[in-house]
Amino acid sequence: MHQPFVWDECMDALAKTAQALERLAELIPEERWEVRPSPDRYSPKELVHHLLDVEEAFFRRYQQIAEEDHPTLSVYDPETAPIDEQFSTGRLHDALKEFAEARQRSLDYLQQLPPEARDRTGIHPEFGEWSIFQQVHLWVAHDLLHLCDVILRTR
Repeated sequence: MHQPFVWDECMDALAKTAQALERLAELIPEERWEVRPSPDRYSPKELVHHLLDVEEAFFRRYQQIAEEDHPTLSVYDPETAPIDEQFSTGRLHDALKEFAEARQRSLDYLQQLPPEARDRTGIHPEFGEWSIFQQVHLWVAHDLLHLCDVILRTR
């Protein structure tokens, strides 16, 4: 069962991710966002695109759990997600704007759900029974991991 104060803290943290990335973009030259730590690892700019990609996947997962009866959820596997041209082209600020808009859409959707919907579940192939509340916790951890990645990779 979800705890309302934890839900509010999570929503707050998730709302701040886009702001944190935008602030980092103001402080760090754009060319440093382009450098990959190794050929098979995302550059900081590619991490922004990855966050956007995951945002879309998680949004669909929230909708599916909220609107279907105990659905089977798909797995998002970053190991099989392509590091392709889509992630490396374009301007950083455009990617940040797109991420901020997608994140706001997700937060708006989650905030309009009745509190009891936070405990609705689907079946995740790896995690088993999986609630919207659990997904939100994972989402916060995912954001923090990649915010740290961006900071460390742009120094």
